[in-house]
Amino acid sequence: MNFKIYIKILLLTGLFSVFNSCGKDEVEELVFLNIEISKQPDKTAFQLGETPDFTGIEISEVYTDGAKKPITNFKIDWTADIFKKGTTQATVSARNRTVTFDISFEGDLIETGLPVVYIETENNAPIVSKETYIRANMVIKEKGKILSENPLGIRGRGNATWTYPKKPYKLKLDNKANILDMGEDKDWALLANYCDKTLLRTGIAFKLSRLMDFAWTPKDRFVELVVNGEYMGNYQLVEGIKQGSNRVDIPKTGYLFERDGYYREEPMYFETSRGYGYSFKNPDPDGDLTEAQWSYIRDYMNEFESVLRSETFNDPVSGYRKYINLYSFARWFLYQNILANMDTNVYLTKIDMGDSKLFMGPAWDFEWSIGIGWYEGVRPGPADYYVWNGNAFYYDRLLQDPAFKTEVKNIWTNYQSISQDILNYIDETTKLIDKSQELNFKRWDILNIRVSVGGIPLGSFEKEVECDRRFFINHINWLNTEMAKY
Repeated sequence: MNFKIYIKILLLTGLFSVFNSCGKDEVEELVFLNIEISKQPDKTAFQLGETPDFTGIEISEVYTDGAKKPITNFKIDWTADIFKKGTTQATVSARNRTVTFDISFEGDLIETGLPVVYIETENNAPIVSKETYIRANMVIKEKGKILSENPLGIRGRGNATWTYPKKPYKLKLDNKANILDMGEDKDWALLANYCDKTLLRTGIAFKLSRLMDFAWTPKDRFVELVVNGEYMGNYQLVEGIKQGSNRVDIPKTGYLFERDGYYREEPMYFETSRGYGYSFKNPDPDGDLTEAQWSYIRDYMNEFESVLRSETFNDPVSGYRKYINLYSFARWFLYQNILANMDTNVYLTKIDMGDSKLFMGPAWDFEWSIGIGWYEGVRPGPADYYVWNGNAFYYDRLLQDPAFKTEVKNIWTNYQSISQDILNYIDETTKLIDKSQELNFKRWDILNIRVSVGGIPLGSFEKEVECDRRFFINHINWLNTEMAKY
């Protein structure tokens, strides 16, 4: 072969190879089109309150020739409210592309160890009134098992507490029922404890009331509450305060009345010469309370106040002891001071319009207790103070009587050991509601927010509980020193 021809053949062959190679690359080059879900997550339906976990999902890149390539560099976003039943979409993002899939929240609330109260109102009507009940049905479950089901009416309750985002409620069952082994009745309350970052103050106070042998203390249970498919948080289901053989055990004609700052909002009330306003729980102000009964208790309280102002107020026969039960009033004073309760609903009872005396109780309202209220400094705050001492209720005058102070000291001596019982209750109940408080504060993110009189927030449930525990110990130690002076 001619050498020049051979060279030309080699050159042409190489050039052909180059062109052929370029063409082959163009044909095989893949163009990315989109992403797709090649395998759905293991779960797309979640319980109410459950944080979605998309384990098992597989995402692929899709190319022009239909080829698919698995990818791991993607993210999943979802904006669903995990505390409301319903269906929404989750969005997968990768390589500036997105794809969606449905997720839902349905069924029961996730397990926290507490009973769950499910309330469904008629036509899913919102609960917006403190005066008007709306029709509803209540189902209580524990570990998925139905414990009770009751038709009822539900409305709002409370005064300042009704203004908070987490609302308290009043329940009136159509028929008496034994709810969570707390006895049969129609009337119950759901306390929200919104301001209390420990969720424990009401429970602590009820425990102390039982330890100090009050005639009646509302039974209570910590529960979860779901209203119309929405998780509302950790609540206390408690017996409502009312006259009755299994509640405040006084005759139907006896007196159960209350002093607080909202008495003018009630249908029947009276004001005393000292300026205290009282409203009625019993007799029922909507019908049973007669003019004679109203006049009698108003005059009785005015007479009592007049005697307290007199120079012979502590005369054993004609003085204040003619009107009140000394032990009951002394125990109430000590009870509120053990709790350092700065603001409470004051309830009093009197069994008739005759020679019976005034008794203090039952105990209620502990929002501003155990170191909380009118204090902005480092927590736990100073524990060396009395409540209701010095122009507060009637104790400013009662404490001027040595006999009254002796009664207080004797009660303290008899009940001094209960402080350890309270500390045990705090420890045990903290464990009981641990999972519940986590869910509650996801629903109500206030652990770093000052709410009402809540003081400087400490940022966690654990720190709040330890703060209250430390305050309680410090306050008991201070009371020990004070009682030695009586």
